[in-house]
Amino acid sequence: MHWYAELDGLLTRLWDELDRATRDDSVAARQPTLATVGRDGPEARTVVLRDVSRGDGTVAVHTDNESTKCGEIAADPRVSLHVWEPRLQLQTRLRGRMTVATGAAVSGLWRAVPDGSRASYGVTPAPGTVLPRSDAYDRAADPARFAVLTMTVDEIDAVHLGDDYHRRALYARADGWRGAWLAP
Repeated sequence: MHWYAELDGLLTRLWDELDRATRDDSVAARQPTLATVGRDGPEARTVVLRDVSRGDGTVAVHTDNESTKCGEIAADPRVSLHVWEPRLQLQTRLRGRMTVATGAAVSGLWRAVPDGSRASYGVTPAPGTVLPRSDAYDRAADPARFAVLTMTVDEIDAVHLGDDYHRRALYARADGWRGAWLAP
């Protein structure tokens, strides 16, 4: 039996792919799309997956705490994460709530950020500011601007686009991730 033909197999494979993506740049799931609720409606952007815990049902990404997504999450913590893994023909949509952690709560993680990446947290002026030229900003590592966004996953909607036929399953934290097949 293939991994995608059983509810447990599909759920295990998608969590394994998410976990693998935190360590392997070649896994497409490493760069999912994060959707938030913005002032004028939905907002979506690519992020880099940094941590996954199947046991806790959480995923985490890093960002500059002055980015607009942090304000959007503070105003409405409901988010969605979309992952497309072409190698597996697997689309995964995770829905849940996200928190923003900064300062002392993330200082241990800041120490693990490579020096070359640290300058991404501290761009002046703040992300989203209008610039006179594309290069009219400064990059300076600022640990006070480093934020960890942690999503507590409430639902997972997975679609496998198989050669024989498509399969779709919905898993919910509320029922212990038991899962149910849905029409694709």
